[in-house]
Amino acid sequence: MAEVEIEDAPENVDFTQGDEVDILIDRFTDLGIRVIINDKYYGLVYEEDVYKQVHVGERRKGYIKKIREDNKIDVSLRKIGYGRIEDAKQKILERLKEEDGFLPLNDDSSPGAIKYELEMSKGTFKKAIGGLYKEQIIDITDQGIRIK
Repeated sequence: MAEVEIEDAPENVDFTQGDEVDILIDRFTDLGIRVIINDKYYGLVYEEDVYKQVHVGERRKGYIKKIREDNKIDVSLRKIGYGRIEDAKQKILERLKEEDGFLPLNDDSSPGAIKYELEMSKGTFKKAIGGLYKEQIIDITDQGIRIK
């Protein structure tokens, strides 16, 4: 079987920002993680966008974050935009159920604690719990969040 050549800065791609793609973790770089998108193109997941441990050779879903002017492709391991918040809300609810309805995290929690506990940024966490609160699903206290 002939080896497929992976394009670094493709002129034309068959996806746009926000699209879900298959990625292969290729190698770690100074900027983040080089990935192979749909077995055709190289992309980059920036270090600040990595919220869970990944390993070289691992296959997973990724999302097109941006196709830059130089045709290089930025990738996210999480959904882009509102879909990311909906996923975060679901993850928080699942964790709350696992932890008997309470998590010791709130708006005042450190970004590191949120990343460690829930594998998401503090900004995403705050938007997600804000949505859950408005939907009257959780209460937010000084000690953390609780299912109603």
